[in-house]
Amino acid sequence: MHADADVRQDPLIYTAADDESLSDAVIAALREAEGVASASDSDASAAMETVGVLTPLFETIDPDALNALFSSTHSGDTRTGSVTFTHDGYDVTVTADGEITVSSQ
Repeated sequence: MHADADVRQDPLIYTAADDESLSDAVIAALREAEGVASASDSDASAAMETVGVLTPLFETIDPDALNALFSSTHSGDTRTGSVTFTHDGYDVTVTADGEITVSSQ
């Protein structure tokens, strides 16, 4: 858990890369908000399971469900909307266009 003195005052906004899943983008955004360096390529599988000093993402939200939530419809249309959840003292909002906003509670 983060110390009060280290809490980010402004929301962090992270945009998922075209080839990045939403769950991976959420992990990257949480790591950045927490001040944890990004995992190296050799640690990519470990990064998918944990956000460093925070609780693993899958204990808060199903990463596969998050990835599927905004995937294209069967007809190929894009979805819209957002989902917000709390993870280790952070409010996390994920939008259909891949923008992740992380703010302290």
